[in-house]
Amino acid sequence: MQYQGQGTTVYLTPDKQHAIMGNMVDPEGKNLSDAEVEKFVYAPMAKAMWQNLEKHRWIAAGSEKASRIVYVFADPYCPYCTQFWEQAQPWLKSGKVQLRVLLVGMLRPDSGQKAAAILMSKDPAKTLADYENSKGKLALQKPEKIDPVIGEALKDNLTLMDDLGGNATPSIYYLNAEGRLQQHQGMPDAETLNTILGDK
Repeated sequence: MQYQGQGTTVYLTPDKQHAIMGNMVDPEGKNLSDAEVEKFVYAPMAKAMWQNLEKHRWIAAGSEKASRIVYVFADPYCPYCTQFWEQAQPWLKSGKVQLRVLLVGMLRPDSGQKAAAILMSKDPAKTLADYENSKGKLALQKPEKIDPVIGEALKDNLTLMDDLGGNATPSIYYLNAEGRLQQHQGMPDAETLNTILGDK
């Protein structure tokens, strides 16, 4: 079962009057509960969270046919988001990874306006790429009034980031080989970057 966002096992007594929470171990100390918790708790949780990410407003970079998808929450003023963007380019250009950027406005008072300017542009994917490739120096035409749909999308992205435990940008989410949702906050080091993005 899931309790406070964590998986745990509960054993019901034969008379069904009592429940015992905890892990079952064999004589060698091996945890026999892990496989069941993974199958019945964490796998469904990962699937639900991944589907939630898919439903939100994101901007894609990289091939639609990429075998690996990575979601990243990014603020227009976040230098580490720009650094992650730059270091991810070899994977994007190889066609093996698609980066899906969920813009949020959290670092500065006008972060939301900048994010909205990207999302409201004629070609958000190109605008985002141009902005990141300029290291955030590209002048964006910040809207006087944010489109209500875009404003709501930015709020939803920030709420989702919070729900997933993200409290810094970039907040990066991907599935490991077992299909389990993984999270990394901040700029990953070289080894972690390879783990997140896989083979080039």
